[in-house]
Amino acid sequence: MTIQMIIEPGIGQWRSAVLDEDGFPSSLSFHDEVALSPVDAVFNARVTKLDSSSDMAFLDLGDGLAGAMSLRRAKLLVKGRADKISDCVTEGSTLVVQVVAESAASEGKAYAVTPRPRLMGRYIVAEAGGARLNFSKDLSPKTVKALSPLIEPLASKGALIVRSRAEGVAPEVVAAEATTLMAALTPKDDKLGLLFAFSPMEQALIAVPDGDVGIAIEGGGPFANVRSTATERWPDILDRLALYDGDGPAFEHFGVEEAIEEALAGKILLPSGGWISIHETPALTVVDVNMGQALKGRAAGDAKLIVNMEAAMAVGYHLRFQDIGGLVVVDFIDMSAKGAARDLMQALDTAFEEDPVPVQHTGVSQFGLVEISRRRKGLSLKARMQRERKPDMRPEAAALDLLRKARRLGRSAAPGSLVITAPKAVCDWLDTHTAYTDDLKLQTQRALTVGTGALSVDLI
Repeated sequence: MTIQMIIEPGIGQWRSAVLDEDGFPSSLSFHDEVALSPVDAVFNARVTKLDSSSDMAFLDLGDGLAGAMSLRRAKLLVKGRADKISDCVTEGSTLVVQVVAESAASEGKAYAVTPRPRLMGRYIVAEAGGARLNFSKDLSPKTVKALSPLIEPLASKGALIVRSRAEGVAPEVVAAEATTLMAALTPKDDKLGLLFAFSPMEQALIAVPDGDVGIAIEGGGPFANVRSTATERWPDILDRLALYDGDGPAFEHFGVEEAIEEALAGKILLPSGGWISIHETPALTVVDVNMGQALKGRAAGDAKLIVNMEAAMAVGYHLRFQDIGGLVVVDFIDMSAKGAARDLMQALDTAFEEDPVPVQHTGVSQFGLVEISRRRKGLSLKARMQRERKPDMRPEAAALDLLRKARRLGRSAAPGSLVITAPKAVCDWLDTHTAYTDDLKLQTQRALTVGTGALSVDLI
């Protein structure tokens, strides 16, 4: 059986990767314990504060977590007109909410939540709100007839959608999932905290793509647990499960670790010799396309088109593999050849064909920019793996700033000798520019000592 998906169990987090028809990793997913990431988890929460200036409601999710709900989402709670947040919720009230996106909660910000949770199982999608029951149009009349009497009573408590994957699955198995998900949306009491979250293993199995290709599970113990869970709850994937028996860790054997390293590198090389770099900011992601060594042996016009076409395919791949969402701006190399912009747009369309989430893009602007919008949900690969470094001050700028502060302190009435401490690079710069330290001693009429350490100026 051809392996299309690898599942790597872990501590606190499982990972899975989908392989393309050539065996190359095309997408990567992280499946976290709720303690690491509460995205998609459902909580019983209490409204703690209404901010009329921003039309936001802030909530206590329990377990030390805070939530924030916008007016747009809060309007889902009312049927009539709602012009402000106080028209939708009141302080002290409790409600069931779902975390909808990762946030900078580690920096003190609240998680974005919705008052209309939506749980997506393998066969069933359950949503709080109006009662309704929908069946996928791909389900046969026989399957719909068998499922209807089992699921209709549950649909009186909310919305249920039966997915196409339910075809051929025992009706009682599908109904059991519907029962579990609908119960998760109904709190048993007013106690704050977590109501429901899928485990990392469950997340990985729900994400298994349709088809008849294999899923390799690493590790005998996890494989046994996965088989047991699939037998009881998701039998459609049971025959596709296989124990990974390759050499070395599965993610290394199938090239996933190598793909991760390439994605996290400052430069992502293209076959022609060009390269792209991807820079994420809070507002948008910028992709810069560079010629690199692509000009060697090629006419300039041909080289520009080749690099841009390769960059378009690389952008499509990395937005999917790194799970980069929101607004993305790509700075392609300017091209003047007739039809080049049209060919580039066709390449972008092709690159996004396999993306599982909606992607839209503009044409090429007069400055060579293309704007791309891709639905964002969780953290990107870089946000998960790397912390943004605080910008370091240039040594000469830090040195001049210290001299300025030392001059001000040295001309004060306080007694003592001047002591400057700074990182080695700053000290080295001062050592090679002794005219400046001599001038400082002359203007302040004080002795001066320079040593390595944190940036500071003192009188001792």
